[in-house]
Amino acid sequence: MKTPIIGIGGIATIDDVMEFLVAGALAIQLGTVNFYNPKASMEVLDALPAALAVAGVSNVADIVGTLDTGKK
Repeated sequence: MKTPIIGIGGIATIDDVMEFLVAGALAIQLGTVNFYNPKASMEVLDALPAALAVAGVSNVADIVGTLDTGKK
C-alpha cells in the first residue's frame, strides 16, 4: 500500500489544485486562502469540471499522479 499524499500549503486556485493532483495528491486542503477569500473553496469546486475537461479526463482519480518527470 502506498502512502497517500495530501496537498497542503499555498493552495488558493484551481491551477494550484491541479498541480498537486498531477503530482500525486489524493486530497487537497485549502487553508489560509479562506481568510482572505472565503469563497475560495466554492470557486475551486466550480472550476474543477472545466479543468478536468481541459486535462482530457472525466474524474479526479484519472489525473492523480500523472506528472511525467521524463524518467524511464
